[in-house]
Amino acid sequence: MSSYLKAITAFGGGSLHPGGFTGTRSILRNFTVMPDEVILDLGCGTGRTACYLAKTYGAHVFALDNSEIMLTRAKARALQEGAEVHFVHGDMLDLPFKNQIANLVIVESVLVFLPVRSVLKECYRILKKRGYLICVEIFARESLPGKEREELKDVCGLPRIPSYQQWLDYFQNTGLTPFRTWQSRFPGPLENLKELFVPDTCRFGLKVSALDPALLGVLFRYKRVMIRNKKHLGFGTFILVKE
Repeated sequence: MSSYLKAITAFGGGSLHPGGFTGTRSILRNFTVMPDEVILDLGCGTGRTACYLAKTYGAHVFALDNSEIMLTRAKARALQEGAEVHFVHGDMLDLPFKNQIANLVIVESVLVFLPVRSVLKECYRILKKRGYLICVEIFARESLPGKEREELKDVCGLPRIPSYQQWLDYFQNTGLTPFRTWQSRFPGPLENLKELFVPDTCRFGLKVSALDPALLGVLFRYKRVMIRNKKHLGFGTFILVKE
């Protein structure tokens, strides 16, 4: 696990992906979810999205993460919120689910840290026909300077930072068909204010001031490089369907 992932695990936020929880709720408005459907939240973190899905739609929600710490927090959230979620400790490169089991799979800012093609093959395998995959991922514009790209990769432990088109190519090469996709600017202070209207009542991590100094340094370095390069970055929302 990279130092950046260790830092955000210690911090324990509920919606650290671009667009935040307001973005997640907005995306889900594109769907009509039935109570008998199966939804998988892969890389669920502290379980905020999974618990929202279970409480809002009453569907069969399975939430997977490879971090025991995150799963412990997610289970505590589900207990606190009264959400019925099935939590699974597992690896996205070898998902412990049967073929064609899921109506909807959600992956929020996780693919960028992993071997993309291998994970997408697993997502394709577990999706039912006419099942949907939702991904939210950072992308780099062509204007991102090479030195800045390398620093961002280094601080976050990223193997690559794809462009928006490269993300689309990954999905289509796996056999998934774009249903709806769009680009967004990387969130700034004004966009982040929206999160104040949907506060997370469950916080299980450490306050920033209580983090290990080395991990705190990683977060500050990440913040600096993101501020410097905000205009060169964006995030894509990808809704794909298995035909």
